[in-house]
Parts: sequence; C-alpha cells; structure tokens
Amino acid sequence: MSYKFKSIKSKSFDYSMLRWALVGMTTTGIDFLLFISLYQIFQTVFLANLISTSCATLINYLTHHRWTFKSNQNHSKSGLKYVFNLIFWWIISTLIIKTLVDLDFDPKLAKIAPLIFIVPINYFVLNRLVFRKKF
Repeated sequence: MSYKFKSIKSKSFDYSMLRWALVGMTTTGIDFLLFISLYQIFQTVFLANLISTSCATLINYLTHHRWTFKSNQNHSKSGLKYVFNLIFWWIISTLIIKTLVDLDFDPKLAKIAPLIFIVPINYFVLNRLVFRKKF
C-alpha cells in the first residue's frame, strides 16, 4: 500500500508546485496591495493594474526562473515566453477587472476575480512551456 502511494505521489507531485504556490501568493499580495493603493491615487484600473502587475511580475519571473523551476534556459528564451504569457493574462485580467468595476463591484474584489481562471492554468504553462528544462 505504501509503495503505491509513493508511486502515485512521485508521478503527480513535484516540490516546484509548493515553491510556485509560495511565490504566487507573495507576488499576488504585492500586486494586490499596489493595485489598491494606486487605484485610490489614480482612479483608473488600467494604470493601477499596469504598474502593480509589472512590479509583481518582475519579482515573480526572477523568483520562478531561479528558485521555483530552477530553469537552465537563458533569459532571452524564457523571458520572451514569460512576457507573452504575461501580456495574454494581463489583458484578460484587466478586462475582467474593468467589467466588474463598471458593474459597481468593489475594486478589491474585482482584482481577485481573474485569479480564479488564471491560477489553475498558469502553473502548467510556466512549468511546461516557459521554464521548460533543456534535456
């Protein structure tokens, strides 16, 4: 019984998932706090989300590259893929946030809403496409 559990665990669990979750929660917190602060100052979703996401993303990329996925790809390859991934999800999240704010949702709740869609998919995109290890 123990052997079967270890076999299943080794096939489906990777410690990079825990590192990814820790980095993700930390950078999400940074993004959230910056967004809320900047939205109060500028009163525009676009600018607040652009600045907060950019800052959090830089931290996120460097930490994922070096620690989470221990990538051996150079930054020109993984960085470019990361930027395309970022732009795609930033557009989606900004549209969701803007729509919810226009519908009179609290900007704090609107900022969290896109995570429901992005988070489950993003680990696999980062692990399999962006920071894929060379063989």
